[in-house]
Amino acid sequence: MPPKTEYYQPELTLPDLLDRAILKNPELFIGYSDKNSNLTVQTYKELLDEAKLISAGLFNLGLKQGDKIIIATRYNRETIEMLWGSFLLGLVPTVLQPPATFSGDNPPLVKLVKVFELLNDPYVFVSSEVKDTCAPLEGKIKHKDELDVTGAFPEPDLTPDDLAFIQFSSGSTGDPKGIMLSQNNLMVNMDAIRTGTDSHFPDHWGNWMPLFHDMGLIGYHITPIYSMVFQSQIETIDFIMNPGLWLNLMSRQKVTIGGTTNFGLALVLKYLKRGKQIFDWDFTSMKTLLNGAEPISVKVMQEFVEALKPYKFKPETMMPVYGMSEATLAISFASLWDRSVATAFNASLLDREHKAQPVDPSDPSARLLSEVGAALNDIEIRITDDNDRMVKDEVSGHIQIKGPSITKGYYNNPGATASAFCGEWFRTGDIGFFFEGNLYISGRYKDIIFKNGIHYFANDLEELACTIGEIKYGKVCLGGTTDRETGEERVIAFVAGLQEEKAPETFRGLNTLLRSNLGISVDVLVLIKSNEIPKTSSGKLQRYKLMQRYLTGDFDDRIIRPDKRNYL
Repeated sequence: MPPKTEYYQPELTLPDLLDRAILKNPELFIGYSDKNSNLTVQTYKELLDEAKLISAGLFNLGLKQGDKIIIATRYNRETIEMLWGSFLLGLVPTVLQPPATFSGDNPPLVKLVKVFELLNDPYVFVSSEVKDTCAPLEGKIKHKDELDVTGAFPEPDLTPDDLAFIQFSSGSTGDPKGIMLSQNNLMVNMDAIRTGTDSHFPDHWGNWMPLFHDMGLIGYHITPIYSMVFQSQIETIDFIMNPGLWLNLMSRQKVTIGGTTNFGLALVLKYLKRGKQIFDWDFTSMKTLLNGAEPISVKVMQEFVEALKPYKFKPETMMPVYGMSEATLAISFASLWDRSVATAFNASLLDREHKAQPVDPSDPSARLLSEVGAALNDIEIRITDDNDRMVKDEVSGHIQIKGPSITKGYYNNPGATASAFCGEWFRTGDIGFFFEGNLYISGRYKDIIFKNGIHYFANDLEELACTIGEIKYGKVCLGGTTDRETGEERVIAFVAGLQEEKAPETFRGLNTLLRSNLGISVDVLVLIKSNEIPKTSSGKLQRYKLMQRYLTGDFDDRIIRPDKRNYL
C-alpha cells in the first residue's frame, strides 16, 4: 500500500474527495468546453452542492447504500453530477455509452440492455431529451430533472473494501464483463497516477476522452479531484468533429497534464494537414501527455510531436503508458521528464522465437515498438510462458500483474474471474517483454480488435461473418494489427474452406455486412486451410498465432485485398 500522505489515506472513500479538494482550495473547478471553445466553469463546491441534491433525489426514489444504477447520459456535466450524486449516497454506479436511439439493434443499446439484465434491472439515467425507450427498460428509465430533491439523505457508512464502481468492458460488442472496483482499488491507483505524473496544485488536466471509458472517467476526471487540482472536459463528439478544440483548450487554459489515444493523435494530424488558418497555440505549460488505451504507433506518435513542435510542444512531454480496467486503470508509465524510447526489434525473432533482439530501424526485419515504462507504485509485473512460468528479460510472453489496485473479479461471473487469475496474479491477455528495464507490448493474446478508436470482440465479428453462406462456423478467425507505415489499425480475416474463385465475392459480401452493422470493414482476407487454425487443448481458438504468421509473411501468397481479384 502507498505510504500515508496528504493525498493517500487508508480510510479514504470517494465521498471524501470533493470535501477535501474544496478545503484545499475553494477556487478549484471543472471547465466544460463547448464547440466554440468557450469554457463554462463549475467549482468543486458547486458540483458538491448539485450532487447533494441528486443524492436526496436518489434516496427519495428508494435507493440505498450498495444499490446499483446505470448512468448513460450524453453530456459530461450531467454524467459527472449524476456520478457524484451516486457516490455521496454510497450507490455503486456504472457509466455506459448512451445509445443514439432506443430502437433498432445498435451496439450501445445492446450493451446497455445486457448490463441492465446483469445488474438485476437497476434504474437507468439518461439525458432529458431522450424520451423513447425499449421493452426491457420500461419503467426503469429516469431523468435527473424528474428527481424529488427535497429533504436530506443518509450519509453512507463506507469502508475501503466496499464496492465503489463497476466498470464494464469497453468493447462495443460481446457479453460485457463487470469489473468490480473497491474504494481502495481506486485510491491506490489514483495515487500511483498522481505520483507518475507528479500532479499537484496548480496543475490543470485537460480531457477529450469519453467518461464511459475508464481513462476518461477515472484518469481524467476523478484523479484530478483526488489530486486536488483543476480539470477541463471536452465532449468527445465535439473533439472528433473538430480536434482543434482540444488543442485550443490545452493552450488557452495552460493545461499541464493531458491524455489521448493513438486514434486521437491521428485525428489531430489529419486536422493539422487540412488546416488553412494560422494557429497561435502555446504548449509551454504542458508537463506530460499520456498516450495509451490502444496499441501505440511510434510513427503516429512521432509525427504528432513534430507537428506540434512549432507550438512549443516538448518531445519529452509525450508519455507512452499501459493500463487496463482490471487494474483500475494504470499499470505502467514511461518516465516523467524524459524523452520516451522507441526501439526496433527483429520482428521474425520476436514472433517466432519470442526473442526481443534490437536491430537498426532501417533493417527490413525491424518492428518499431514504444516502451511503456516501468510498473507504477504498488503494481508488480511479470512475463510468463504458456505455463505461467516466469521468463527472462528480452523474452516475450504473457503479461501478468498483481497489486492492491487489481480487481477482485467480475460481477456475478465466477467462471471468468477464476480463469483470469493465476493465484494472485492477473492475466492481462497481452503479450510483452522487458528490455533495458522498460516494458514493451508486442501483441494481444486476448481477442480484441481496435478499429477507429473502438474495441471489437473477435468472436462476435466472426459470428456475424458466419451469417454469410460461404463462411462456416469455426472456419473463420479475425485479428487486428497496426500498419507499420501509416499507424492505422488493420482488420485481418482468415477464412478456411473457401473456394478460391469465390473469395473476392465473399470478401465484398463480408465487408458489406460489417459496414452495415458496425461501420467497419476488413482490410485483408487470407485464405487458409482448416488444419492451420490453431486451438488450445480445450478447443479455444488461438487467433494471435495466426496473426504472428501473418506478420512474418507466411501467408503473403494467399492474401486478398478489397476490390482486387488477384492475389498480391
